[in-house]
Amino acid sequence: MDEKELLRQLQKQRAGALEQAVAQYGAYVLAIIRNRSRGVLTPEDHEEIASDVFFALWNGAARIERGQLRPWLGAVARNRTAEAMRKQNVYLPLEDDTLITLDRLWEQMVEKERCAAIAQAMRALPDEDREIFYRFYDLSQTAAQIAEDLHLNASTVRSRLMRGRRTLREALEKGGLFCENDVG
Repeated sequence: MDEKELLRQLQKQRAGALEQAVAQYGAYVLAIIRNRSRGVLTPEDHEEIASDVFFALWNGAARIERGQLRPWLGAVARNRTAEAMRKQNVYLPLEDDTLITLDRLWEQMVEKERCAAIAQAMRALPDEDREIFYRFYDLSQTAAQIAEDLHLNASTVRSRLMRGRRTLREALEKGGLFCENDVG
């Protein structure tokens, strides 16, 4: 029986539909349970969880969308396995990819914080110094080009850049977002 027809039979709670679901998806559900429990739960626990999954299927078939039976069974099997392990005070270690994701999130958060601190420190600079920084770092203009455009001496532009960098560094150090290792 194909998935659509099986789901239709389950939704009507027809005799034999649950047995057919167990026959078609029992191995799939047990494989998920065994893999998620990582040898911590007993085979009896696996069978009990599988029974819970199919009992939930019988009671909840009306809420399952067409074509979603297999994913639904997988999700319920994973959740019921996690519940059983929590009841036994067994917690799975974080997956490596979860740790990598957490590391990336942490790095992004730190970078966002650093950017906000730099933006705040930049706003504290005088308008003309901000303009010099913008032209030098964002537009990649040379000190000579900036000096010509702003009618300043090139050495004045360089000294304002140096003073501005020092001011930014001090502001970041004060906020705890700058350390000597950050200097290239």
